[in-house]
Amino acid sequence: MRPLAKVSLSFLLVLSLAAPLFAAAKKEYFTEDELDLIREAQELGMRDQTYFKLAERRLIFLGIMEKSKEQIEKERKDKDKRAKEQKKSVDTRASADKAPIEDTSYLDTFTPAELLRGYIQALDEVTTNIDDAYSRKLDVRDSLEDLAKFIKDTVPLLEKFKAQNAGERAALQDGFDKAKQTAADTKEALNSVPKTEKKRKP
Repeated sequence: MRPLAKVSLSFLLVLSLAAPLFAAAKKEYFTEDELDLIREAQELGMRDQTYFKLAERRLIFLGIMEKSKEQIEKERKDKDKRAKEQKKSVDTRASADKAPIEDTSYLDTFTPAELLRGYIQALDEVTTNIDDAYSRKLDVRDSLEDLAKFIKDTVPLLEKFKAQNAGERAALQDGFDKAKQTAADTKEALNSVPKTEKKRKP
């Protein structure tokens, strides 16, 4: 079991290395509505996917990522479903408040540097969740694979971002550093955590 303990320590090391990124300005890079979405996602896989979605929204808002056809179709279906539910509901205001955010316009309160740091925070939170789940002896293989894929898909997008000032350049570099370190630690963890035979839910 020693290799698995090493995985956990590896993630803790990542967290300690990431601390300086947030030391200068301890700030929350998610909105209250987004934090509500995160709190509602209790299961590890769901919570990780929520963080990935929030990170992707920032990349979309920065203009370096486009929504997939699947995302657009899912958002349309979700919107139609909420509209039907609101018609049935007596208190439409309460239903509207619980509705997921459909577009990225609410992110205009963040600067580009803050949006990039939101991406970093998402990676940091997912790493923390995986490490916590692993310490409780839960299966983290799927989450590790999802994290590895997410980093592989999004790092090339970061390369498209054109920083306009020192703050943006620093945030971009921190994003690359965080993604690189997380990718390396995730690869190491995948080599230690056994593959599961069960099939994923579609």
